[in-house]
Formats: sequence, C-alpha cells, structure tokens
Amino acid sequence: MSETQNNNKKMSMSTVVLLSFAIGIVFGLFFGEMIAWMAIIGDAFIKLLQMTIIPYIIVSLISSLGKLSYHQARSLGINVGKLMLIIWGLGILTIYTIKWTFPEWQAGDFFSLAVLSDPEEVDLLDLYIPANPFFSLSNSYIPAIVLFCVATGIALISIDNKEPLLAPLQLLGEAFNKVTQYIVKLMPLGIFAMTAATAGTMDLEEFQKLQVYFVAHVILTLILTYWILPALVASFTPFSYRDISGIAKDAMITAFAAGNIFIVLPLLIERTKELFHKYNIGDESTDDYANIIIPVVFSFPNLGKLLTIVFVLFAAWFAGGDIDFITYIPMAINGLISLFGSVYLTVPMLLDSMELPSDLFQLYMVSSLFTSRFTSLLAAMNIFILAVGGTAMLAGLAKLSVKRLVIYSALTPVVFAGLLFGSGILLKSFINTEYVMDDVVKQMKQAEELPEDIAAKTEIDDLAEPQPLRGIEDIKRSGELRVGYNPKQMPFSFYNSQGQLVGFDIEMMEKLASELEVTLVLIPYNDINAIRAMNRGQFDIAVSGLQMTTNRIGRANYTNKVLTLHYSVVVKDHRADEFDTPDKVRKAGKLRLAAVGEYSIIPMLETQYPNVSIEIIDSDRQFFRDNGKTWDGLIISLEAGKTWTMIYPNYTTVYNHDNIKSFPAAYAVALENLPLLTFLNSWLAIQDSSGYVEKLYSYWILGENAVPKKPRWSIIKDVLHWVDDKPKDEEVSSDGDAVSNKEE
Repeated sequence: MSETQNNNKKMSMSTVVLLSFAIGIVFGLFFGEMIAWMAIIGDAFIKLLQMTIIPYIIVSLISSLGKLSYHQARSLGINVGKLMLIIWGLGILTIYTIKWTFPEWQAGDFFSLAVLSDPEEVDLLDLYIPANPFFSLSNSYIPAIVLFCVATGIALISIDNKEPLLAPLQLLGEAFNKVTQYIVKLMPLGIFAMTAATAGTMDLEEFQKLQVYFVAHVILTLILTYWILPALVASFTPFSYRDISGIAKDAMITAFAAGNIFIVLPLLIERTKELFHKYNIGDESTDDYANIIIPVVFSFPNLGKLLTIVFVLFAAWFAGGDIDFITYIPMAINGLISLFGSVYLTVPMLLDSMELPSDLFQLYMVSSLFTSRFTSLLAAMNIFILAVGGTAMLAGLAKLSVKRLVIYSALTPVVFAGLLFGSGILLKSFINTEYVMDDVVKQMKQAEELPEDIAAKTEIDDLAEPQPLRGIEDIKRSGELRVGYNPKQMPFSFYNSQGQLVGFDIEMMEKLASELEVTLVLIPYNDINAIRAMNRGQFDIAVSGLQMTTNRIGRANYTNKVLTLHYSVVVKDHRADEFDTPDKVRKAGKLRLAAVGEYSIIPMLETQYPNVSIEIIDSDRQFFRDNGKTWDGLIISLEAGKTWTMIYPNYTTVYNHDNIKSFPAAYAVALENLPLLTFLNSWLAIQDSSGYVEKLYSYWILGENAVPKKPRWSIIKDVLHWVDDKPKDEEVSSDGDAVSNKEE
C-alpha cells in the first residue's frame, strides 16, 4: 500500500523537466552573464541525445518497411500524404490571420552588409539524394538518409529470406532506444543548464524589439499545437482530444526546452505506440507504422518550419509595409517548397521576393534563440499528429465523427477570435511604437574617446590670398591641421542633437590630429568652392564621403580608397514600386532626380534612361525638405541613404539587388601637395590594418552600438548589488535632445 502511494506521489518526467526549465529561467535572471558557461553542459546533453538518433532511424525504417507488403507501403504514402497536405493548407491559412494583431509601426534601420551578399546556398541534390550514403551520414543529411533507408526497406519487401537481417536490426533498434532512455534521465540537468544560460545571456533590448513577432509566433504555436492539430485528428480517430494533446507531453516539453525536434523522434514513436495500446487497438502493425511514419515525415517541412512565414509578415510590418492575401498565398507556397531545404536559405529568399530589406534576416537570427523552442514544440506535435492519424488510417481505424467535427468547427472561430483579439489589445497596450531611429542618429557621438577641445571652426574666405601648400612637417610646426568638410553629409560629417560636429570622417580627422598632437581646425565647404579653396591652401584635406571621379581626379589628388560605397536612389515610400526594375523606371514617364556632386554613374543613367533628368543640388537635406515637390528621387550612396531615411522615415532606398554598383570614397588634398598625399596614404594603411577604420565603419555606417549596449541585467548585480556592475569596457554614452540647427 505504501509503495503504491509513493509511486503516485512520484513526479512524472515531464513535470521534472518543466520544473528544471522554470528553475533555469530563475537562475539565469538571478546570475545573468555569470552562468553563460552552463551552455557547455546543455550542448553536451544535446550531443548525447543526438548520438543514437541517426542509427535509430536507419534500423527502424529498414526493419519496419521490410515487413510490409507493397500494398501497405503504397497505402502509407497516399494516406499520410493526404493528411500532410491538409495540415499544410490549414497552417498557411491560419498563419495569415496573425497579421491583424500587429499594431501600427514606423520602420527604420541602419545599412547592413547583408544586402551585399547572397545567402549560402544548400545543394538540394546532396540534401535529398544519397549519391554517397556515407557522405550523407557524415553530414547528417536526414532527407537523404531517409531516402536511402526507404529504398532499402522497399527492396526488402520482395525478398523472401530477410529474417536473418530484420531480426538483428530490430534488436539494434531496441538497444538504441534503451540508450536514449538512459540519457533521457539526465534531461532535467541538461534542460536546466540550457535554460539558465539562455535566460542569463539573452539581450533584453533585442527581446523587446522583437516582442511583436514573439507574441505572434507564440499565439500561432498555441493555436496550432493545442487546438487545430489535435482537433483535426480527434475528428476521425477513436482518440479523445485530451489524450491526443497530452500523452506526448514529455516529448513536447523536451522539444520546447531544448529547441530541438531531432532529439525527441524516438519519444514520439514510443508515445504513438502507447496511445494505440492505451485504447487496446495497438498491435505489431501499428507499431511498425509508427516506426516508419515519424522518420519519413521528419524529412518534410512541418508547421514549425512553416511558421517562418510569420517572420516575413512581421518583417513587412516592421519595414512599414503590408502583404495582402493575393500576394501572400503564392509567397507561402513558395516558402513551403523552399523549406525542403534550410530556413537559412528560405528566409532571405522570401524577404527578397517580397522586396523587404534583406538585413532583417539578422533579426530573424536573433529571434530564433527564442522562437526555436516554440517552433520545435509545434513541429513535435505536427509529426506526432501525422503518426497518429496516418497509423489510424493505415490500420483501418479512421472514421469521421460528424459530432466531433461540428463541435470543433463551431468552437474554432471562437478560439481564433478570442486569441487574436486579445493579442491585438495586448500588443497595442504594452508595445511602444514610437519612432526613435531618427533620435538614435541625431544623438550619435564618437565611437571612442578622444582628447577634448581639439576642434575649432572657421569659414572659407573667398577673397583671401592663396597660401603655400603645407606638408606634414609644416602642419606640425603650425600646430594646426586644417580640414574642409561638408556639414550636411551624414553619416560622414554632420551636427548631432547637441550641436556637436560628428561622423565617420570627422572622427578619422580627430584621430589624425590627436596623433600629430595638433589642433584640428574644421572648415565647412560646399561643392562649388571646395576644390578651389583647397588648391589655394585654405585647408589641407577635404573629407565627407568624397567620391573619386574621372573629372575630380584631374582637379585634386585623392588618397587611396578609404571606403567602398554603393549607389542607391532615395524615394518616397509609396513610390518605391516605380523604381523596382529598369523597365518600370523607363515607363514611369518624366522623372527628375537630384544629386549632390558629380556621381560617376550619372552619364550612364542619362544614357540608359532617356526619361530621367538629373539636377545637381547643394545638399541632401535640400532634397528631403523639398518633400517631393521638385524631385522624384535622390541619387546617393546606399550607406548615406539608409541614414537619411532614418531621419525621414517616409522615404526609402531603392537599388539593384542583383547588381549593386559601387564607388570608392577617399580624402582629397591639393593637386600639387604630393608630400601630404604620400603621408595620408601611409597613415590610412596603418588605420586600416589596426582595425580602426573597421571600428568606425561598424559604428557610423552599420550602427553597431549606436545605442550603447549595457551589461546584461541580473538580480545579483542590479537588485542585490552583490557584484560590481561597472562594465569592463566603458562605452561612450549617446544622449541628447533635438536636432541642432547649426548645419542650416
């Protein structure tokens, strides 16, 4: 009697795992980054679980298929295939509904190198065709491994004396299953370690930035996992909704906590068998069906992977756009097909097909740390439902229950409406959709600390007498380095909200003046007087994202390339479609484009697009303040264009995704000042090799740490103050208020 009571009081594995998950979160929040090392324990646990998965799939598939007849194998493909198509269709339709929960949002982001590179392609032939099975095994190409096993198992169907092979395979399968059961006993420790490390290191600001996507992903996961899928199978099988949704809870919790579906395949097989035996309708044939179906359907896209499409809907919202239903359906089908490969190929492809910024893929990578757990939860339920439903159909146990179908059909709209409406209200109430990227740009300061009070400002005197050109020794003797700059050339030289002159080139010149131990004298210029003033000796160096052109190099000396910039056109958001393709531009009628300076691409544009006229203007800001009255677009570097469109979020950058043309940006000196040119080239080589140029590029162009990252919050540091909360590397703060009017 007492032994029975003890057994009843013993917690189930799923309860222990769930507790481990919760305790891991608490530990992560308490200790923060101090327990990042625990990720090693979690990784070790995952590798142990993966140890027997592929061998288990091989022996399970070959032995189970080998027992079937051709008729049974054909029936399996047809029945499971039909159920899979129904689930895909329901998933695609369900996913689209989540867009109505998104609150209003204004987009904006820095330039990203992602626009310049194509995603790494996956060789689908290698992924799905095992030309060399050992290569597929060593690279864990599961679809190819499954195809090899299916082909071998089907071949065994026609062989008479196959028992000497099947019997050892079955024994091996049981052995692998035993090993998995032993490793599963370590699951509480592994789950605790993984969860603690994740909760302790995840950037809370990144989490907040993506909370709309997270909520959408979670809501859809819950709807599909605990309503749509169980209700679907409960409508035509003998099993109750409660049993279907609950019997595999340990596998679901494990998939969720580990963020990995692969490791729970053996558990899903066992729970499928257990469900049939619980209703006393399980036998050897239903066990074999479970052994076959789960490894096979694992190779096909599941609803967990299909939730990738949610990110595309979110990305459209995040970028300030929308995807209508007519556009959504072909996009979703295209995404489904591409998911036979990798999500890391699918997401950039879908973003590009929807003409969304490809740099949003970085947000997907950040968010996957969180969403992968829910993706795995839904994927596990999807595979389990296919196994249960497919096995029931193959065993002749499937029969549509009209009563259950009517009940679930009536309740589904209520469940949907309640969750979607509640989610929408929740998001609108706690999501701050105030646009802040313009303030981020306006408040940017130096990327690193430099000596204070080294900059003085003066003006060009057009009436002044020419002065002798100065070499580096002359500059040192005078104690001044005179630099000409364009005060309206973001992100190279501009005034921030505190009235400070900042930018990539300004900081480079401050670095040069600091190393020369001279005062930096900054002299504003415009395109009309810059080269003349420099050649007359009024300043030594001209900066501000200067483009080298054939015409310009005949009037001034340019240093070696400092940066490679890329062409784009800035247009109003609602006019972006007019500039999508060369044909659309030619058919758009007469277009007036503005440009600051003599871009080398202008003659080519005028030749290729006879309907386009290009006018030179004084500054980029002149275009934006015109508000589309005079010019249809602005020719500008993509890097600078991205920065301007954060200040003016109703504009966007358009460019040729397949062939982004580039140009070199450099510094200029007077035509006859060769000694200073030689010095600058050598100095720039030093800054490039030391990583200084890359550091400033990351800050001013890519926006890395534009909002300085703070040490990860934790209870032990920020609440109890038991440890020092001073960051190891003090970052430069960036705060301020409104835009300065000094550039006017």
